Amino acid sequence: MIYFGLDVHLNSIAAVWGRAKDKPRSMTVTPDEEGLKALVKAVGPGEVRGVYEASSCGFEVYDRLRELGWKMSIVAPTHIAKSVHRKKRKTDLRDAKHLWEILMWHGELGTELAEIWIPSRELQEEREIVRRRLKLSESSCRVKNGILSVLRMHRIKRPEGLKSAWTQKHLAWLRGLAKVESLGASVRTVLASYLRELEFVQEEIEMIDKAVEALAEKAQYRGAVEKMTEVPGVGTLTALTFLLEMGELRRFDNRRQVGCYLGLVPASYESGDADDRKGHITRLGPPRVRKVLNQAAWHLVRLDPLWRKRYEGIAGRGGGKTGIVAIMRKLGIELWQHAKSA
Repeated sequence: MIYFGLDVHLNSIAAVWGRAKDKPRSMTVTPDEEGLKALVKAVGPGEVRGVYEASSCGFEVYDRLRELGWKMSIVAPTHIAKSVHRKKRKTDLRDAKHLWEILMWHGELGTELAEIWIPSRELQEEREIVRRRLKLSESSCRVKNGILSVLRMHRIKRPEGLKSAWTQKHLAWLRGLAKVESLGASVRTVLASYLRELEFVQEEIEMIDKAVEALAEKAQYRGAVEKMTEVPGVGTLTALTFLLEMGELRRFDNRRQVGCYLGLVPASYESGDADDRKGHITRLGPPRVRKVLNQAAWHLVRLDPLWRKRYEGIAGRGGGKTGIVAIMRKLGIELWQHAKSA
């Protein structure tokens, strides 16, 4: 068995390979067809097993090398222990060699390999829909905060008749405000720019919402989305984000694994006599799921008396942040159960 460690970047791939008892070899290539062919040629014939860390570079290298007959794995970087010394002397080839050692230990000694689950190509593409929708929500919030900041800086208050912000009447008042000559020309220009940007973002949100609804109607998602949206505060976007980011739900055996994957369990700091020290939540796993769970949890606490009572009981002992995190974890587990039973 030839073991292969890769450090994959956007413009380069550092590679270290060799058998268990041999001195490893190394080279750096470009992450394209030509570079991968050069890498395969340098390794030569034999049974090859490779590994690299998950990153924003995606799964292209994984797919190409599997097509060439290599057995490939991708590992979670958050599960790879790195010493202070290694962090101070970091290079691409050293990182690749470290991955080669981890894979070799796994193959020869049976040590743990923190492999990630690889989504299908179709799932990778469908994730882009909900990710774009969440980004648009962030953009909308950023633009609205910018408008409020301009109004606050220049002491412009909303009329008393406008009780709610961002309604049609409120937006009409803002558009009229951008034409009031009593305001400075620079302020009017900035306010008008913000309003055009907000209008554009809202139009994009409407278009992507249609794509989200169409995706939720697909056979593999329809039943699960219907079951999940029965929970108060959980809409189509939240349900679909949960499904697409979590992937194959049956790979989780129990609720503890779900909570751990979501990063909603406390970190442990146990050493010597200190055997019960818990820290903040780990925040491992998909941050997009935590975001939609947080929003849904607050809605749920406001809408459902039973969940509100549960939140208040925990918040009374550990504070509001602890309470909402507990509700997020409970909600995530409940959504997993709903979707799995659909």
